[in-house]
Amino acid sequence: MNAQDFSRQWRKSPLGRFALSTPAAGGLSESSAAALREYGLPVTAEPWLRFMEFLRTDDKTAAALKQLGYYPIGILPNGDIICIDKSSDRVMICDHEDLSYTWILNSSLESLYECLMLFDTFIAEVNRKNPRFASDFKIPDGLLKDFEARLTSCDAQAMALKGFWFTEIQALDDNV
Repeated sequence: MNAQDFSRQWRKSPLGRFALSTPAAGGLSESSAAALREYGLPVTAEPWLRFMEFLRTDDKTAAALKQLGYYPIGILPNGDIICIDKSSDRVMICDHEDLSYTWILNSSLESLYECLMLFDTFIAEVNRKNPRFASDFKIPDGLLKDFEARLTSCDAQAMALKGFWFTEIQALDDNV
């Protein structure tokens, strides 16, 4: 899903656009830079993703991310940093304690946009079929497998590498 389509369809939190004026933004692909600058990312998105232009991090961490070739775009609740790997355009998660430990969120911004929409649609379906989902965490039969198939169709590479979305499926499956 391209950034423009995402920005037209997203109805949750507001989209935050990136100024990309910091030296850390140098080296981003033109397509990623244009998507972030013109359309942005949601300020917040389930599951527990917070996107923002400037991370509240120390200069040492910012310098280390730049040195590693990552451009920070967000954060998880535990402090792990969501970044774009400038060499591959992959959306990665860097462990906040050991920046050299990373795992994949999505293989591109386009697949990130689509996965955010898929997750939003999945949760809406679950809530429609089980109005008590917020309290009992029971996912109606077939929905989780269907969601996993949609994620795999959207970003087979990220799912094959057992990244963020794979882990989310496992966590949801543990609740079933």
